[in-house]
Amino acid sequence: MRKVLSVILLMLLLSGAATAQDAVTVTLMHGWTGADNTEMLNTVFDRFNSENEDGIVIEPTALGWDDLFTQLTLTAATGNPPDVVMFHNTEVTEFVRKGVLLPVDDLMAATGIDLTGVPENVIELSMIDGEFYCLPGDLHPMNLYYNVDLVEAAGLDPDSPPTTGAEFMAWAEAMTITDDDGMVTQYGVDQPLGGSIGRWFFHTLLYQFGGSWLGEDGLSAVDSEAAHQALQYLVDLQASGVSSQGSGVGDISSFQNERAGMVLVGPWMVNSYVREGKNIGTAVMPTFGNVPATWTNTHCLALTVQESDANYLNSMNVVKWFLENYAEPGIKVGIVPVLPVALADPFWTDHEFAQYYAPFVESLAISVMEPAIEKYTSVFAFGGQSPILRNIEAAQAGDKSVEEALADMKAGIDELLLDE
Repeated sequence: MRKVLSVILLMLLLSGAATAQDAVTVTLMHGWTGADNTEMLNTVFDRFNSENEDGIVIEPTALGWDDLFTQLTLTAATGNPPDVVMFHNTEVTEFVRKGVLLPVDDLMAATGIDLTGVPENVIELSMIDGEFYCLPGDLHPMNLYYNVDLVEAAGLDPDSPPTTGAEFMAWAEAMTITDDDGMVTQYGVDQPLGGSIGRWFFHTLLYQFGGSWLGEDGLSAVDSEAAHQALQYLVDLQASGVSSQGSGVGDISSFQNERAGMVLVGPWMVNSYVREGKNIGTAVMPTFGNVPATWTNTHCLALTVQESDANYLNSMNVVKWFLENYAEPGIKVGIVPVLPVALADPFWTDHEFAQYYAPFVESLAISVMEPAIEKYTSVFAFGGQSPILRNIEAAQAGDKSVEEALADMKAGIDELLLDE
């Protein structure tokens, strides 16, 4: 494959990339649909389209994550995948095994992409069998948000956010308010019933208590004591009366509507909260268990295998520009760039939102990703049919005991892992 790509690359360099007189389209599929991220990302694409002098035009398509995984598989099978896909490093292994993604080492060399300074674990997730199949752009860990006004009203110090589980619960109790009839009018924490946020918090707790998703046999390890402690914490938090369950699965509107003092979610919510005038603070994920840890994932950009090699170099030039200019989508979408050149960009360092992103940069040192397995999009699906989401929600709602939920979760995960 390497020799074939080298020949292709030489031909591309000899023929030249696109020119202003010979405009080409680079199709790009992404799943950045949370909050108002599609709109924000489109402004970045518009900037590239107006500024680049090579006649390249990015044509984006935004899909929800589960839909993206389906469409990427289908379009690749029919020979018409997008030129570039922006998804997560944890999904790379699966799509490499499906034959969808192109190894890009030679194209990286041709365009001068330099990943020096990128965290080593992110580099490792970008490579399969010693070759790069995607280029990492960011990390987006789960951390603590709090409403400064509600914190101060409860007599708490917004400059000293909770760092332990005990402090977190003390804050939650202090900010929970009930009326004369005993009805909660303000929650201490907006922890929704299930959904992806529930999965991410369970993941965080699982690793804080010393557990992991998979055992040495490659099957699920959620029958561990650490998993029991993690899920029990979620159940107890819901039962304590300080936590909202949201109006639907994964709903965190109580914090949005200033009816909850805290919420645990990723950096992509900074823009929405600040632009809406919320007086927020952010902090590193408290340590509820034995060791600091928090959920994270990383977005990356990958090229797909095409019937023609004519657009590979143009596509890689798009990727290079995006990586080097990641400060803008980082600020606008709410993600932490991993390239030093992007983190040093004044757009990032001097932006008024930088103060809110600082704890997310700090927490990169304790960030833990889900395993990049071949069945990732099935096991860690965003939809309600995932055995992880289904059983977390059932335990939180009281429909299953913690033991029953974990047993069913393990059985469901193992069934997916063993399915040929």
